[in-house]
Amino acid sequence: MKILILLSLLATSSLFAQSRNFCERNRGDILSLMEEPLARIAFKNAGGLMDGGVCWWHSRLQRSSFFLAKYSPDKTKPNPSQVNAILSGLRNMDRVVTIPGYENFEAFTRDHQGQIQNLLNDWQIFDGVYNFQWIRGISGNSALPPKDMEMRMNSVYQSFRQSPAAMWILAQMKGVVSHAFLVIGMQVVNGGYDLELIDSNHPRDIVRVRYQTGDQFLQTDRGSTAFVPYVGFQEDFRKISRGLSAFCKNKTDELVLEMNNVTPGDVELPVRSEDQSE
Repeated sequence: MKILILLSLLATSSLFAQSRNFCERNRGDILSLMEEPLARIAFKNAGGLMDGGVCWWHSRLQRSSFFLAKYSPDKTKPNPSQVNAILSGLRNMDRVVTIPGYENFEAFTRDHQGQIQNLLNDWQIFDGVYNFQWIRGISGNSALPPKDMEMRMNSVYQSFRQSPAAMWILAQMKGVVSHAFLVIGMQVVNGGYDLELIDSNHPRDIVRVRYQTGDQFLQTDRGSTAFVPYVGFQEDFRKISRGLSAFCKNKTDELVLEMNNVTPGDVELPVRSEDQSE
């Protein structure tokens, strides 16, 4: 028990340190934060249209929080209206939000699961109805010939190398099923790649994938359905970078530069003219 308490205190201390130095964080700091279970959404993927889940938006909200959420645990916890304002900022990815009364995202999302689930449901409907994202969700391949799969994995790796971590990927499965992951690590290994993922179905864990040349699809170490990965929502990084720049007054040059150099993914929303301005 004493060991568990000590580990909990160390994790909380790590999150505190990153909050205190919010505008001085670099890539390594963000990667360390992503590995913390206390920095993740407390509940797994659920709800959505026909109870099919909201994994795409669960993952996007999670990623936004890594970059844009800071914490003031000494202040009074937010009321429902303030919670909505915090969630709106994270959904729009246009500003840094301060979450009062909490030390980490896990505690905040655990206390406000209902409001957060409503936001994710609404976000799914908006993108599905108004931005037609459901079409992209059923138009990929769940397996590829070995050479095509090798090219796809090389493309995913190149996108990961020039993107900040927490790269969003669509996992196209057989039929009309798709899922989403955040790639927080991807390394070249003998004959392929090792991937480390955050999966909204297992939000407190790191899920792993091994790809070997000749494979026609991927599967996680949790025995997931076979899938092919497609990079998406890279433009979210540009929004996040502008939110960071406005708050930190150019103190996050390393992160902002990395975000502004991303290339579009296979899944992207229509880019508005104001989103293209720097």
